Amino acid sequence: MNREQLIERALERLGSEAVERLRANLSKPQNGKTLRASNKLHDTMYYKIVGTNIEIFMADYAMTVDEGRRKFARVPKGFAKDILQWMSIRGINPQNGKTRMESAKAIAQSIYEQGTIKRFGYSGSNFIDRAVNNVLNEFDDDLLSAWVSGLDEELNKIKTNG
Repeated sequence: MNREQLIERALERLGSEAVERLRANLSKPQNGKTLRASNKLHDTMYYKIVGTNIEIFMADYAMTVDEGRRKFARVPKGFAKDILQWMSIRGINPQNGKTRMESAKAIAQSIYEQGTIKRFGYSGSNFIDRAVNNVLNEFDDDLLSAWVSGLDEELNKIKTNG
């Protein structure tokens, strides 16, 4: 196998493992709860190899789950409806005689005023950093070996041609 094939193979393994770890981090209980309410974020994750880079794709709200939403940050239009759907998935019921929409609006207001996620100190979960850093640490040697393989061959070509 030549160097390019080894690098491609290592990148494929790295991309596949990164997506697996990202998905696992969503499902792994943290502070008593998982980050996975529906399967939407989980199911939208995939990767592509572009040259010598790995591009990882997922639902647009993944960065908010990872980094959290800071205090007083503008919330997207229809945010209360998204909260309403999240409440249904999580089995959260209104309290104190409020309707589901009133409760969703109160949660959205609280997120606006305090940020997310309470159990992470009103900051993000860092599920992306934890997954990617762990994978990179494990694959450093594989990527280096793939890159270095064939280096002797290239040096021999230079010696014989020079």
